[in-house]
Amino acid sequence: MRKRTHTLLTNGAVLNAFAVVFVCTGGTAATPERSFNGRWRIDTVSLKGNVPPTTFVVTGGNFKRDGNEAVKADGQLYRVSGSGYVDEQSISIENDHVIKEVDKVRAQLAYTVEYVVSSDGNTLTWHVASFTSPSGQAVTSETVMRRIGPPTKGAHLITGRWERVSVTVDSNNDWIIKLDGNRFSWRTDVGTGYNATIGGKSVKIDGDNSGALAQITRPRPDTIVETDLSAKGRRDAVLTLQLMPDKNTIRATAVTLQKKTSTTFYVRRIP
Repeated sequence: MRKRTHTLLTNGAVLNAFAVVFVCTGGTAATPERSFNGRWRIDTVSLKGNVPPTTFVVTGGNFKRDGNEAVKADGQLYRVSGSGYVDEQSISIENDHVIKEVDKVRAQLAYTVEYVVSSDGNTLTWHVASFTSPSGQAVTSETVMRRIGPPTKGAHLITGRWERVSVTVDSNNDWIIKLDGNRFSWRTDVGTGYNATIGGKSVKIDGDNSGALAQITRPRPDTIVETDLSAKGRRDAVLTLQLMPDKNTIRATAVTLQKKTSTTFYVRRIP
């Protein structure tokens, strides 16, 4: 799914996992529609799903995460492929507990990541800053992970398999929603987002440096579905959002079609 917030796991250098999308839903009458307008915040504690563990291998001066290509960890920029979000990457091993990553796309800074392994070697914290928003202002997040299995002898402490424990994001990830008839707008304070017609053509997502598109449908009065398309038109992910009876909570289900992962989370209205 799109890496719009880059706060949880991306294939570039950031976290990859839950691309935070927004959506709002409501009834057909004018008053209920207007009740969806406002500011919403992701409840990261509610994140649940079948997202697989993350695997790092840092040996022989090379850095590798999951299925991404290995990058020489000497602090120099190297070309990387396989992602529309990052095309150059540098990895620096600061010490036995800290690794820093810088990602660029089309020669522009996209993300910085600091991986910090705890003193006992069993907790990994990712500090991520994304600079891809239209305003260029940083959007930050932190993901805490727990080691699965013993560390690898002779390798950097980050080497091994890790499962997600918690995620925190800053207020620049808040959703600002406007719904007026069949016109729907999802934005953040830093300009990321789009304006779309429900049931209309797919639209460009501002702040998504891969050129991803969003297509919005509304199968029921309380449900909106966002389908994310690649720049070439491939269906990459589907996010289904259902407004709860309290009118202050949205239940979201995000499915990635290529990796076949599913994540659920809640979004709460900010008074």
